[in-house]
Amino acid sequence: MMLNPYLPNRFRRYAFAGLAIGLLTALALYAGESLAGVSSIQAVMRAADFPFSIALLSVPTGFALILALAFGLMQSHLSRQLSSERAAAQTLRQAANHDSLTGLRNRRALGEDVAILLADTKDPGTRLALLLFDLDRFKFINDTLGHGVGDTVLKALGLRIGVACNSAQRAYRLGGDEFLVLWENAPCDAAISEFCRGLEATVFRPVDCADSALETAGSIGISCADQGDFVLSDMLKRADLALYRAKETPGVSHAFFSADMDSDYRLRRELEADMRSGLTSGAFGIEYLPVYEAQSMQPTGFSAKLKWTHPVHGDVAPTKFMPVAEESGLVVMIGKWMLAEALLAAQSWGRSGEIIVPVSKAQLSDPGFSCLVETLLKDTGVEAQRLVLDVRARAVPEDDLVAMATIARLRSAGVRIAVSDFSAGIAGLAMSRPHPVDRVRLDLAHIKAIAGQERFAVMLGLFVQLARTVNTQVTLTGVDGPTDVESAIAAGVLEVEGRFAGPSLSARKASAVFQSRKTKTPVVRLAS
Repeated sequence: MMLNPYLPNRFRRYAFAGLAIGLLTALALYAGESLAGVSSIQAVMRAADFPFSIALLSVPTGFALILALAFGLMQSHLSRQLSSERAAAQTLRQAANHDSLTGLRNRRALGEDVAILLADTKDPGTRLALLLFDLDRFKFINDTLGHGVGDTVLKALGLRIGVACNSAQRAYRLGGDEFLVLWENAPCDAAISEFCRGLEATVFRPVDCADSALETAGSIGISCADQGDFVLSDMLKRADLALYRAKETPGVSHAFFSADMDSDYRLRRELEADMRSGLTSGAFGIEYLPVYEAQSMQPTGFSAKLKWTHPVHGDVAPTKFMPVAEESGLVVMIGKWMLAEALLAAQSWGRSGEIIVPVSKAQLSDPGFSCLVETLLKDTGVEAQRLVLDVRARAVPEDDLVAMATIARLRSAGVRIAVSDFSAGIAGLAMSRPHPVDRVRLDLAHIKAIAGQERFAVMLGLFVQLARTVNTQVTLTGVDGPTDVESAIAAGVLEVEGRFAGPSLSARKASAVFQSRKTKTPVVRLAS
């Protein structure tokens, strides 16, 4: 240890020590002869006269030196190996606890950090907060611009979040486009909300990619708890529920977890489970609402309406269960079943009558949906032009390239596309949709709500005239009485749909409508 400051090299230290030991051994032999009665001068002269004596004295010195050098080499090798293993272990720890793309700590590190915080806490009332970030339209960025651009966006967002954090905050990337900030000694909700507004302004800014700036937007879900009540898995779930609520608000926003979110979540999961079992137990059915040619009152087809009879709650309105189906992805399974059942019903009508089936964004965004439709048309023998797919107005954004390609392929196969669910103020924009439209389905109630009863006829006439300029047919839905039919005819609407002629029909009764056309013209009696 004394030699360390003067000889930092381990190998040299052992060589010097070996040499010293050898010399001390020789001196010890020399001292032994002196003690035996031989004078120093005589000992030196005797050694000079006899080379063998010199060699004999050099043996311990050389032997000690060789042993020291060998031991030094071994120790030096072991030291290098140990240093290498320590560096490798440090690299592995770094890789295990950090995200390779952004350099932020990852989900595993989050669990370790929270465990240390909870173990070291002195005040169980200290508040912790989780801020969960999610980027909007990230899948679109990856699918259309490539994963390289997606990685650039994630790096930029990760850097911005990390820079925004202070000493009491730690930034993490949980995976994909999800980031999180762990806030120790978190302040009141108002202060957290103010911090989030600052984050929204600094984090969700355009990202420079190549020669353009890519717009970014996102949402933040926040969950808070005292350290004594903090359970990471529960807090992540609450932050996720809050994030889901924040996403319901248009634009960049944040939301705090509240107890009603948890109850809503449980209800949605229960409803989802009931729908899954309902698909196999026959709880779902389809009703068919007739569509009539406005002038002649001849049936032109049927609009398929999904019906769900819950074993406990009875008939559940689609407005209640369809949002849950879309959120959970069940809408794809339900939509596939509905389309197959509706085409089977249309098969029994002979070669007459359209079948109008609603489709969701999730279905259109499925690359295999167009193949499914073509297969079902072939299996049932229903001509493609008899199928009308009803797309909600805002269900297909123009940046969804998969959905656009699906619509284009279906139209090229002969399937027609209708756009519905417009408020009257947006209806005119249907004519400039990024995908071609064969028909616009205007809801009578929406037009009345905006125009009022007195101006309803005028506004309806304007929409019909606009549709004619782009050669698009208009179907007026929600027609429930004789007066509405007269208004539709006066405005020049080609088709009307509603309960003016009675309630929806079963598949068997719908088939009977077209069977009766072969023998006589059906009489449509307007419901009073």
